[in-house]
Amino acid sequence: MAKDDRNLPARTDTEEKVGLATWMFGLDKPGLTDRPQKWGIVPTVRFWNRIDTLKHQLLPVGIGLGLAMPLMALFIAALAPVVGLWPAAMLAMPIGVAMGLLPLGLFERWLRKEIERRRGALPPADE
Repeated sequence: MAKDDRNLPARTDTEEKVGLATWMFGLDKPGLTDRPQKWGIVPTVRFWNRIDTLKHQLLPVGIGLGLAMPLMALFIAALAPVVGLWPAAMLAMPIGVAMGLLPLGLFERWLRKEIERRRGALPPADE
């Protein structure tokens, strides 16, 4: 044991390391949920712009795009005889973006509720 280590306070049982759930749900970052989510389902850039949340974005966005592609194809197939292929494709783009991001927005909504629930379960910090 080094000479400097003897002056450090011993770790007590009440102290704990930041766990995976704390890190994932943003309990150590109070500014993560300071702004509300628009309309309750639109994903917010401030919430998702952290590099550590990238792996959590991939599955919802993938599911959304998997759902959006068939809906866009149906929309284009129904509208193409009326307005033409290119205008129908251009009109389908906003539908694809909205459907692609919907699962991410719903996942963010669930995460925000989970963050608030877990923060409420934590004991108040002594100041």
